[in-house]
Amino acid sequence: MSRKVARCRARVSELVDELAIGAALRLRTDSDDIRPVVEAVVAYLVEEYPSQDLYIPASASEPQYPVAEIRAAMQGGKSIRAICREFRMSRRTLYAVIDAEEAREPATEQRAA
Repeated sequence: MSRKVARCRARVSELVDELAIGAALRLRTDSDDIRPVVEAVVAYLVEEYPSQDLYIPASASEPQYPVAEIRAAMQGGKSIRAICREFRMSRRTLYAVIDAEEAREPATEQRAA
């Protein structure tokens, strides 16, 4: 058995372990009880989609960014690149977050008046 095959099997085994734990937490059961089902699903994916990276979308809820901290950093003269790196976001996301927050502020001010 080559090293590549051994590494691949180890990654699949790690994936099965992680998925079994995650499924057990969500279903409120023992991970050993659900492991055969998880192993079957992973085996199916390996057979059906060999050597492919599967796209796993992010959850439906949008991440919450600390807009006040981002604005403070911008007003403090920090570079956009450094801010993006600090908050782990792209430049496009940074501007979208700031624009979305600015769009919400006038609506909030109008309600208060």
